Amino acid sequence: MTRRVLKCLEGRVFWPWALSLLLHLSLAQAQPSGKPSWQEEWERLQAAAKKEGRVVVWGPPGAEARQALTSGFQKAFPAIEVEYTGASGSKVAPRLLAERKAGQYLVDIHIGGTTTMLESLLPAGALDPIRPALIRPDAIDPNKWWQGRLDFSDQAAKYNLVFSTNVKTPAAINPRIVKKESLRSYWDLIGAKWQGRIGMRDPMTAGPGLATATFWYAQPSLGKEFIRNFFMQQKITLSRDDRQLLEWVARGDYLVAVAPSELHATGLKSKGLPIELVRAEQLKESSYLTAGFGSVVLVNQAPHPNAARLYLNWLLSREGQTEWSRVSGYVSRRLDVPRDHLDPALIPQEGVTYQPNYKEEYVRLREEILALLEGILNR
Repeated sequence: MTRRVLKCLEGRVFWPWALSLLLHLSLAQAQPSGKPSWQEEWERLQAAAKKEGRVVVWGPPGAEARQALTSGFQKAFPAIEVEYTGASGSKVAPRLLAERKAGQYLVDIHIGGTTTMLESLLPAGALDPIRPALIRPDAIDPNKWWQGRLDFSDQAAKYNLVFSTNVKTPAAINPRIVKKESLRSYWDLIGAKWQGRIGMRDPMTAGPGLATATFWYAQPSLGKEFIRNFFMQQKITLSRDDRQLLEWVARGDYLVAVAPSELHATGLKSKGLPIELVRAEQLKESSYLTAGFGSVVLVNQAPHPNAARLYLNWLLSREGQTEWSRVSGYVSRRLDVPRDHLDPALIPQEGVTYQPNYKEEYVRLREEILALLEGILNR
């Protein structure tokens, strides 16, 4: 357009208004679009992801997890299909690594527990770093996140980003039989009163039982001494059925359920069964933090790398985290995500110290913990 104006003015007198117009046009051409650089990158990413047309997400099993991790993204980006597969971590890693060994790179993103990421996918070199994929300021801004930072489970703080953190409830009781005040320390569970009357989630399999044993093992005031006393003296009954464990307590068959499922406890309590959760801050040693299924990795050599980056940024947005927390019942680490739908026992409290049980340093302890437990339980 500047050239056209110059042609029109060729051979004529340059009036002040013409000079002003030329200056305005020249400055307009020199100015950027006016959009922040991240916005331009975000728009380019959306266009590239739209061309790919799909993102392949492996995540937790169940219809609720599928809904939380697909519906919101699908509404925001209807041109990009979410191909979701739900499976437990013990099934995900062998399948994904077998496919890669066969030269098949079919997965973009995996959402799940940190143990699978740390013990299987990270050592196999199957992951891309997270931070370079983050574009949206609200995903990156440390002020949006609990403790003022993005949280990672791996020691390098690069590959496995943790977006959910729940406080693990130490135990559940029947308040008609047991007074909550009778438990002020884990050591209070050692004694004749509780012998043969404690049920626990089996610590020999992945889940809250093993995570609780890990907490005990790494807690200086508990450690191996407490573990030996607890299992050898108290005649603990182990179960791999979360609901059964709580029903035992509700019926009075057992006095305490250790490492209970908060989800099942809430469900049974809503039906009128006498179940009460013992909160972490009630015990002198506190408890640990669990990421549950709330961590994410980018699988490298992904078939849809742009759609994967787009999905990751959406997942960490307020919208994505609100949908995830609302459906899953997990506490989002984002501070602007509502918490009024959550059990207060699950929300980390200011001034209380919790063991970050999902971190690599604790996950790496589990083999020696299992060896200790095998010797005690004679398995």
